[in-house]
Amino acid sequence: MTIVGWIAVFIPIYWTVSSTLLKNDSKFYHVWSDRTGEAIYYHTGFLFLVSLAVISVGILFLTLHNNYRINHHEKVKQLYDDEGLQARKTSLNEFYTERFGPKETRHATRYYSVPENKNFDDATIRELYKETEQHDD
Repeated sequence: MTIVGWIAVFIPIYWTVSSTLLKNDSKFYHVWSDRTGEAIYYHTGFLFLVSLAVISVGILFLTLHNNYRINHHEKVKQLYDDEGLQARKTSLNEFYTERFGPKETRHATRYYSVPENKNFDDATIRELYKETEQHDD
């Protein structure tokens, strides 16, 4: 079955090459004796070149557009609330200090085993952020 597949690949290639590139060589059997094969070959090549040009121009346009958008919109606009971020960081540090001790001690400790009563619930940080937002309003 593999051999049949390779034959199916090589027959069109042989037809195309023998009718275009080897048309003046009498050692090869030419499938198309008229100019049909040559016309199809050059027409297809022309279509591939036009397609390549259109795709290249499209890629160039999209790249320039994306670079412009990144430089003039993404870097200029701040995508987060800086004041809210600072408030959340402050409340989070206060919460950590209350629960685990001062920041210097927490950062200097190399190994720390958290007791069961100091573990977080899944929604602890989310609730802390909600409280911070309510106090800011």
